[in-house]
Amino acid sequence: MMQFFFTKTPLAFLVASFWRDEAFSYLMARLPLVSLLSTTAHDSNPPLYYLLLKIWMFFFGKSELALRSLSFIFYWGTVYFIYKILHEHFRFSSKKSLIYLLFVVINPLLHYYAFEARMYSMIAFFGAALFYYLVKKNYRTYALVAFLGLFTHYFLALILLFHVLYVFFITHHEFKLFIRPLLRLFVWYIPWVIIVLFSRPPVGNQFWIIPPTWNEILFIPAIILTGFEKNTWMDFPYLTHISLILWGLLLSSVYPAFYAKKNKIKEFILLGGWAVLIPLFVFLISFWKPIFLPRYLIFSSVGMTLFIIWSIEMIGNKYIRVGMLVLISAILVVYSNGQILTRKKAPLKKTFASIQSELLKNDVVYVTNEYDFHPAQYYLPNTKIYIYKKTYEELPWYVGKVLIPKESIQSSLPTYPSRAFILSDGTYTIQSLR
Repeated sequence: MMQFFFTKTPLAFLVASFWRDEAFSYLMARLPLVSLLSTTAHDSNPPLYYLLLKIWMFFFGKSELALRSLSFIFYWGTVYFIYKILHEHFRFSSKKSLIYLLFVVINPLLHYYAFEARMYSMIAFFGAALFYYLVKKNYRTYALVAFLGLFTHYFLALILLFHVLYVFFITHHEFKLFIRPLLRLFVWYIPWVIIVLFSRPPVGNQFWIIPPTWNEILFIPAIILTGFEKNTWMDFPYLTHISLILWGLLLSSVYPAFYAKKNKIKEFILLGGWAVLIPLFVFLISFWKPIFLPRYLIFSSVGMTLFIIWSIEMIGNKYIRVGMLVLISAILVVYSNGQILTRKKAPLKKTFASIQSELLKNDVVYVTNEYDFHPAQYYLPNTKIYIYKKTYEELPWYVGKVLIPKESIQSSLPTYPSRAFILSDGTYTIQSLR
């Protein structure tokens, strides 16, 4: 039974080996406070997640389970806010709200990052909280959430900008009430902006994301809902079908939104902007600078989930509503199951455990792929780790170069009795010069 849970359910992600970005999170969080702030200013992400992880590690340790559990807490925080939106704003009964929460529980993008030691569950949490406090008109709390969100991921500025435009043009009579607490708090964000500008993070440099093609614009709803990444871990042939279903569902809600007893066009704009317009904006930017990646837009996956629920409720026929609920659920279950079976992280934990069992005092570890440098530091904390036969200049910034010292490059083997464990493609050899 336990083997089933940890191999055939999302819990498989909880016990998988750390990959580069997760090891990077740990290494960043263990830095002294001033160094942490300085280093994140030179990198592409702000410091709040790493600061929270640092505190979390102090109480719960540095195991994979401990580090990933912080994201799991924020995942359930996201579930909590979505329930409140369904129950309080959409005015669904408790039973109906819990039924629709199934979409969140089986959302493959949300539950994958619920078990990863990165900031993406926090991004989803802040996205849900921003919507909740906006529609509740609790603008002071909204401003605080927005302030914290911008210290978590810079992409949250997109949802903030959209909300500013929404309030200004749609509910403009409340704009002063909305903007004042934001401006008061964002005075305190300016110093961080200045620090980042002077630090010159490498965000303008070459990135690994593949530029989009125009035909992919059709797939935006399916990509945002599922988290599909092209040319990576899974070839999913039904993406076109899912997108057509979602486009049809979402667009079909326009007419009834205009003619509902209470005009719901404002809700359509607010949800549609969150779920579709923001990803579309990033998609178009990506023809110039490729940054369109589902995990960066995970807050829009929350919006897409709510937009789908809202659109289903706009359908007049009860049986069609139930059928659509079952169809969307089936889509998410099939995709989630495929993700569990195929989206596997390299089992580096076993490899490093094997290396650890053979290491002697003066031995070193060489990695031939810079992607393995940070995992090696995590799993072999008391060992000297080097990147083998590469120059520092050729290392791309997005592999966590900000935490790779220049002296971590090696081009020659140690002299026996010292040995080098050379890691390549998940296996290793032991070499030295005689």
